[in-house]
Amino acid sequence: MIYSPKRGQERAWICSSTAFFLATVVISSSCSVVTYQRLSDNVEASPEDLNQVKVEDLELSHSDSVTLPKNTVEGLPEYSDITFTPIIGAIIPEFGSPRMMTNTGGILEGMRIALDVFENENRQFSKPKLVVIPGGDDIQGITEAIQNFTEVQVLGIVAPLQDRIMLEMSLKKDLSLPVISPISSSFDSNSRSFISLVGVDPGASRMLARQAVTSGLKTVAILHSRDLKSTFEAEIFRAEFMELGGSILGKFEYPVGATFFEEELRAVEELQPDMLFLPVPGEDVELLAPQVTFFGLDSLGIRVFGTAGWIQEDILNAVDTRHTDGVVAASPYPVGQLLPGYSQFLSAYEEAHQRTLPNEMPTLGYDAASLLLEGIRRGAKAGDELLETLDMISDLPGATGIISVEEGRVMRKHFVTCLQNRKKTQIAPAEQSQPILMPPLPDPETDSIPEDAPDRIMGFRCSDSKL
Repeated sequence: MIYSPKRGQERAWICSSTAFFLATVVISSSCSVVTYQRLSDNVEASPEDLNQVKVEDLELSHSDSVTLPKNTVEGLPEYSDITFTPIIGAIIPEFGSPRMMTNTGGILEGMRIALDVFENENRQFSKPKLVVIPGGDDIQGITEAIQNFTEVQVLGIVAPLQDRIMLEMSLKKDLSLPVISPISSSFDSNSRSFISLVGVDPGASRMLARQAVTSGLKTVAILHSRDLKSTFEAEIFRAEFMELGGSILGKFEYPVGATFFEEELRAVEELQPDMLFLPVPGEDVELLAPQVTFFGLDSLGIRVFGTAGWIQEDILNAVDTRHTDGVVAASPYPVGQLLPGYSQFLSAYEEAHQRTLPNEMPTLGYDAASLLLEGIRRGAKAGDELLETLDMISDLPGATGIISVEEGRVMRKHFVTCLQNRKKTQIAPAEQSQPILMPPLPDPETDSIPEDAPDRIMGFRCSDSKL
């Protein structure tokens, strides 16, 4: 647990034995820590109060020797100011479950790697610094701390705080600097100042709409949950598909927690669309996928497209392949290869920590910090400038994918994939999953197969797979 030795004063890093991992993160870092004097509840900030915030460089460590290749964005004029010191901040939980505190430590590890990468690639700036302040459940205190960050030239903040806290913060007025959450999406789109790294991403729906149209699928029915993410993905797909010339034959929704979908699937059956788009949560895939088969939609030649819920490993392992084979989905990771941004992060992380990556938390911290630092690299020297610059970021090679920011929303480039035998396989832009054909059944009256009887469709498979 991070604690304060006396009322009113907080060390940015004061750790007891239960949070030793956090001490380890900071001691091995080449970044900076601060001593932060929390203001009394009844006292306004004065210049003297703000002078109590100071940045202290830590001793250099092994991680400072990490050598990384130069990576520049083609066509972007290089901003240079050796007198300017990039400073970003982090507000971390002051207490919480062991898992939460461990995750926080991983996020800070990733942030430190991002600063190391930035320093190695951008010698035109002074050494970047990281200001870390323990937060808590005091929304007013956290908000005041964020406002006071601007007085010590912190340009942007990473806040791995709980959903409830982030939601309350985002409902307040817009701030003059960006706050990026690497773990919470509860506040998505509430404020232009607050950005979620894990919020609803329109990239999958757009890519799947393009795949459908370019592969010759012209009509679609959409079935989605009423939850926020599913509804958003359905609407993005609808708009993109229609803009590309496709036709929406029907759009259906079901309440959160529904378990039986006969009414909706029978309605789709009557429409006979080329495809059925199912942007549904993973837990719904487990219930819905077998019913699509049970009610015979796949035997009618209706292909199924889906978003992230369909490619979750636990869902693929739980659902019989008869119900997922041939489903076309989209992922921020291409099949069979590592993205350059992830490879760069992984190399730097393993060299700095001399261990394999334990989980995804360091990747989220790395990308959150990298977004702020990329905005600074493009010339932002104040929080409000960084807010504007973030919206200009496109195709940033990150550890969690190729990242862009659009109207305050993080987007990742998505790659279309086809599911076969619980695995993701490649599928070309103009390619469709192929029907599995079986001989027609005999006529029950004559016990013979009519000459003009078509083969039966018994589901779909990816075109490069074998029965």
